[in-house]
Amino acid sequence: MKTSVKHFARFLLEHDDYLIYTHGQADADTLGSALALRRALILLGKSAVICNPAPVPQKLNFLFDEQNNVTVGLPSGSFTHISVDIASPAMLAGFDKKYIDSLVFDYSVDHHAVNTVRAKNLLCLPEYPAASEIIAETVQALGVEIDSRMALWLYAGISADSGCFRYSSTRPSTLRLAARLIGTGIDFAKINRLLFDNKTAGAVLLEKDAYNNLELFYGGKVAVVCVSEEALADGRVEDSDADGLNDIPRRIGGVEVSAVIRRRGDEIKVTLRSNDYYDVAALAQKFGGGGHVHAAGCRFYTDVADAKARILKALEGDFYAG
Repeated sequence: MKTSVKHFARFLLEHDDYLIYTHGQADADTLGSALALRRALILLGKSAVICNPAPVPQKLNFLFDEQNNVTVGLPSGSFTHISVDIASPAMLAGFDKKYIDSLVFDYSVDHHAVNTVRAKNLLCLPEYPAASEIIAETVQALGVEIDSRMALWLYAGISADSGCFRYSSTRPSTLRLAARLIGTGIDFAKINRLLFDNKTAGAVLLEKDAYNNLELFYGGKVAVVCVSEEALADGRVEDSDADGLNDIPRRIGGVEVSAVIRRRGDEIKVTLRSNDYYDVAALAQKFGGGGHVHAAGCRFYTDVADAKARILKALEGDFYAG
């Protein structure tokens, strides 16, 4: 059942013992949403635990302290199951597959245009740039004051998923909310630096590899990066180090659609971006994926060359240059 922020707030007040799920390959939005929601619930006298399928990236350690952290794996007990920023069961990869297949969330909160998770209640607002903005409205609906700690998490989530407020999904209300969060005294400049300018040695290595393997197609309208197996095998590289690679091909003048393709375990992960008009979510859906108009993704279970060929073939009708 699709619901509203007010309905979600009422649900939270009426229930207890929450298990809040964040998605694998965690980012600042899923973590910021979960941490802020958990704090609001605790301030209301509720019990809440956050879980993730895998350890979170080191670059996001600034979000945590001893009292505010994430459990890796599933804790034991009976819970009310809540998901934040999870658009599909595949985003829970790392948990046991049988568990994922049987899981039905009591409430799912999301901002992706396509959501395929099983949930009794779904609060999905694709016009919002980040799930953290939905959680901020929920906290306010609960009557809980957003303190500086909560503001840090919410600002980090919104800034991360809006590209530091550069993406077209940024709304006037997004900027007004960001101003209120900054008004709590958070060091927003440091948050943005840690999110966008603080790179690991592994991330730099992958960027170098991406530039070396960048290709242009269809008259320069499509750019593709296939990350090499050698770079991914380097001991300095973590999975999260690939997060910033999408900006490399999309920044080339004249490029409308970009794709970054890499192996991730037994799957081939494809992240898609567009700059102005092309709907990459519709492209991703052709291969069982999804996302937003300008940011989406899908998975293949063949190899990098096959994934690249199929993406380019799907784009041919729209970008064939003669």
